[in-house]
Amino acid sequence: MDSHRQTPKKKRRKSPQRGNPYRGVTTEISLKLILSWAIALAAIASLFRLLPYHLSQQAKLEELRIQVQETDARVSKLREQLNYNFDPQRTQSLMEQYSSLTSPNQSRIYWLPEDEKRGIRNR
Repeated sequence: MDSHRQTPKKKRRKSPQRGNPYRGVTTEISLKLILSWAIALAAIASLFRLLPYHLSQQAKLEELRIQVQETDARVSKLREQLNYNFDPQRTQSLMEQYSSLTSPNQSRIYWLPEDEKRGIRNR
C-alpha cells in the first residue's frame, strides 16, 4: 500500500512541468522586458529633468561668448591706441595733443561756444 501512495505523488510533481516546459524562460524574458522598460522610462524622465538645465547653460555660454567678443574688440582698440601713443614719429603731435605745450613758433587757439561769443560782443 505504501508503494501505491508514493507513485501518484511523483506523477503529480511531473505533470505541471510537462504542461508548460517554457514557463521559466517566459518568466525570465518577461522580467527582463519589464526591467528594460523601467530603465528606459527612468532615462527619459532624467533627460526631461536635465533639459531646462542644459538650456540655461547654453544661454549662459552664449552670453559669455558675447562678452568675450566685446572684450576682444576693446583689447584690440587699446592695442592700437598703445601703438599710437608709443610711436616715436608722433611724439611731437602727441605732446601737443595731450598737454598745453606747443612748439615755440605756434600758439593754441581756443574756440568759444556761440553763446559766449555773443556775450563778449554785447559788453
